[in-house]
Amino acid sequence: MSKILYTVKDVAKQTGISAHTLRFYDKEGLLPFVKKSASGTRLFSEEDFDSLYTITTLKRSGMPLKKIREFMELYVKGAETLPQRQQMFEEQRQVILDRIEELKEMLDVVEYKCWYFEEAQRRQDPDFYKKVPVEEMPEQFQKFCDKVKQFRSYEEDAACEE
Repeated sequence: MSKILYTVKDVAKQTGISAHTLRFYDKEGLLPFVKKSASGTRLFSEEDFDSLYTITTLKRSGMPLKKIREFMELYVKGAETLPQRQQMFEEQRQVILDRIEELKEMLDVVEYKCWYFEEAQRRQDPDFYKKVPVEEMPEQFQKFCDKVKQFRSYEEDAACEE
């Protein structure tokens, strides 16, 4: 039974990864598993799609290409590298969790601003927030106001440390 092989063009069409990006990944050492024909054409197997998905996920998660290359080199070496690969993924998990916390904080700001613009228009008063006691604001925005106060005092605290 012959194995189905895919060219860069085929893989690009099926995955949405551009042919240029696939060639770049290969030149950067991210695709050590890719076979080449006698004429030098890159040939991907069905199993290679799993690795490509992992590579694109790691890239989207913020992992540097150098670390992805290191991971792929370990992957090709096989089972004896399982502990190192696990460690890499545990480290990347923490990077992602930290990023999620940052994104949540950004979302809090955007949510507050959406609420503010809605209320300012409803009340026809862009300065209404200066008049509303913090305890009368929705709870999630009370927390936002606390964060702003902490942020304001950061500069003052830093100035005191000099």
